[in-house]
This record gives sequence, structure tokens and C-alpha cells, in this order.
Amino acid sequence: MDSVYRTLMPAALRSRLRERINAGPLSAAKKRKLEHTFLGRDGASWSSFYFDNFYSAFSAREQDELLTPEAKLSGGDAYAGSMAHWNHSSGGLLHRLLYTDIKTYLVELLMKQDQMSMAASVESRVPFLDHELVEFTASIPAKYSTKGIKGKCILKAAVADLLPAAIVHRQKMGFPTPWAYWLAGPHLESLERLLLETRTVERRLFRPEVLRRLFAERRSGYRDHGNRIWRLLNLELWLRVCVESEPAVDLVQACGAVACT
Repeated sequence: MDSVYRTLMPAALRSRLRERINAGPLSAAKKRKLEHTFLGRDGASWSSFYFDNFYSAFSAREQDELLTPEAKLSGGDAYAGSMAHWNHSSGGLLHRLLYTDIKTYLVELLMKQDQMSMAASVESRVPFLDHELVEFTASIPAKYSTKGIKGKCILKAAVADLLPAAIVHRQKMGFPTPWAYWLAGPHLESLERLLLETRTVERRLFRPEVLRRLFAERRSGYRDHGNRIWRLLNLELWLRVCVESEPAVDLVQACGAVACT
């Protein structure tokens, strides 16, 4: 779909459309959805289409705006590790994407899955990750794996006579963080104060004016920014508790119930 779009639509018009999506009159929710499609990302740019879209709360352009010069200098290339796997991969685009995911993002997901299941005393299993099955699926030509914008075609066909159609064709259901609720009402003001405290600003990681803009746009409904604020909050809490040894209980009054969640 993206390759067809880029073939038919000149680069200048694609760029203009992305600008209209970001700055236009659409609701914050619609903007956020479009940001994760080929309409909102530059498919000709690997980092924009993949890393900015999937791995990062802040795109490369937004990172340039947010980070201070000191943070940029010390941070290095955040995508270097993933790019090493990408450069090591072979085959078509889909197989290279899947290989990179297996080596990077899947590792993180499995860690979370193990921690959450063990915390609930659940002995979970991931049968689709049997190495022989993974090796077999990696050999399947990409043309059989997707149809247009539809994915998991082989898996759906394999279980079509075993499961109800409503299950086979149900939309994907993930485990999203409910930050829309956590960042509503007075919580947002508490978090803005915490992320703009003197001790936070003096870390020289982020530009205060950019942080203020994130909260202002979130408050007005112009942009969602919930996932970005949530990540900034987690980083700040981690720095205070794990690096500066501040008792976690002392943060409850600083940022309300969100800190306890």
C-alpha cells in the first residue's frame, strides 16, 4: 500500500499531506491514528516509517526539538542496536522486518509477558515461538503472508475450521496503557509541575519550553501526547527512585495516584 502511494503521489504532495495531518483541524485521536500510517510517515525514510512509527514515542524530528544539546551528545544513536540486526538480515522487506522484530522488540515483549504472568502465578507458554515453527514460517514467501493491508493470512486460514469466524477475524486486541484516564483532570497539572520542577530541569535532558508545549497541546485537545508524557514521567520516576534513591512513597504526593499505578 505504501509503495503504491509513493509511486502515485509526488514527494512534495506527500510532505504537504503530513504537515496538514499534524497541523490541521483533525481531532487529537484521529491525528494520533494517522501518525501511525503511511499517510503520516515518510515511507521513503526507513527511520521515520519504522523506528519513529513503532519504537519511539518521539520521532527523530521531535527528539531534536525536545532534547538539549548535552542530551543529544551523550545519548548517541538510539537505533544503532536495532539497525545492526536489520543490516544482518536478508531477503525481502517483510522477512527483514520480522527478523529485526524477533531480535529486538520480541525480546522486550517476552520479558514483560514472563514478569506479568509470574507475578500472577500463571505458568504461561508461547507455542508459536517453537524454533522449528519460526524457522518454517521464515521460509514462507511474503506474498502468502499478507493480502493488501490484511495480515496473518496463513494463520487465519489454518484455524478457519477450528474457531468461529468472529474470533478468526476479530480486530487485534492489545494491552494498551490507560493513560487517557491517568492523565485526565488534576493529574495532568501535577505531572506538569513534577516534570518542570527545578531538579528536573537541571538534569539538562529536555527543553522546558517543549515540555510546556506538550502539556498545553494535550490540555487543549490539539494533540494527544499521552504516550509521550507517560514515558517522560516513567523516566523521571526511575531517575528519582533508582538513581537518586528517593523513596517511592515520597512521590505519591508529588504526582498523585499515577505514581502508585
